[in-house]
Amino acid sequence: MSNRGSHEIKRGHSRNELPTNYVEMLYRQHFQGALVRSGASVVMWVFALVSYLENTIKINHFTGVTLSVLYLILINPPTLLLLKHITHVGLYKYSSLLINFLEIFGYTAIIYFLGGIEATYLTPIYAALITYVGVVAPRSFPFIIAFLCSAAFSFVVVGEYLGLLPHQSVDPFFNPPWLTRLMNLSVVIGLLLVVAFISSLTSGILKKNRNRLREQNVELIEKTTLLEEVEKTLRDSEKRYRELSMVDDLTQLYNSRHFYFQLKIELDRSNRYGQALTLLLLDLDNFKAFNDAYGHIEGDQVLWRLGQVVKRCLRETDFAFRYGGEEFTILLPMTTGVDSAVIAERIRTEFKKETFSPAPGQDVHVTVSIGLAQYKPQEDMKTFVHRVDQLMYQGKKNGKDRVCSES
Repeated sequence: MSNRGSHEIKRGHSRNELPTNYVEMLYRQHFQGALVRSGASVVMWVFALVSYLENTIKINHFTGVTLSVLYLILINPPTLLLLKHITHVGLYKYSSLLINFLEIFGYTAIIYFLGGIEATYLTPIYAALITYVGVVAPRSFPFIIAFLCSAAFSFVVVGEYLGLLPHQSVDPFFNPPWLTRLMNLSVVIGLLLVVAFISSLTSGILKKNRNRLREQNVELIEKTTLLEEVEKTLRDSEKRYRELSMVDDLTQLYNSRHFYFQLKIELDRSNRYGQALTLLLLDLDNFKAFNDAYGHIEGDQVLWRLGQVVKRCLRETDFAFRYGGEEFTILLPMTTGVDSAVIAERIRTEFKKETFSPAPGQDVHVTVSIGLAQYKPQEDMKTFVHRVDQLMYQGKKNGKDRVCSES
């Protein structure tokens, strides 16, 4: 049986042309249908072979069935080649109907060679074809296929009775009167029409439900996409809020609130694992005088540049904070006071190299005083910060622009 997916024509950019990808999909469906048709034909041939070997049918019956099966298999290559090159919507529909007709012709030939009216038991294959077409085709197609099947079977029955076709009787004693033949034919046609009606009705319900499900699926996708966008916006807003709550706007370093939060974490880690921890406290020298002389905008430039220098001199595991005003703090986990003094000196010298031009033709250099101390096990947080703060002020008293530690 050929796959009738082609009966459901999806419109492309042109109203009368099928999209290339859809033509390829239909071709694959027809190819699969051709395999099914060939397989079913082979099964019928095997049935005929067994019957012939059991002397149920004669050589003429078996030969006729063999030729019919070969016909059903051999129509596949040309029909597939034809469908592969058709892109017009209407032409594709008529080509599909042509394949249906050729298929019906082959099935009818098998029925004829197995006795015609005697092989009425094989007419359910018509019903299977009608049912299959009804699933994938427009609602009118099952009735068209039922009409073609009825006409083909009627031609065999009437043709044999009138002598237009040679008799292929399997049972030589089977010779029902014309009225019986007519009743059998009427029953078959009636059943085929009933199958066509049920198939068309079922197909309509299935397609209606499928379209409704497709619409609901599209709506669900749109809602899901919207929810994902809203969720992403909320996550971004939450992330931004967290950043704003812990980052200084001017220097983009952590703020003092986050300093105490992180300091507690590092103190706990140091006490638990016995790791070294050093705190640096930086204070710009003569910053008030600079602000008074050149204004707060230029003063902000100094603060921002110091933040950039600090970032360049630190490792990824270190933490830098704007502590308040012109004061900055730095946490150096797993770092001794001796090693921290090297980092502090690097910051001091690098910042001193920075050149500011707060007024036309005037270049100014700003310095920073730094106090540092290594954490003592179980030391109170306030005591630790106060100790570093005193070292920073000691550096101020000793002439500024220097690093002051306990060592």
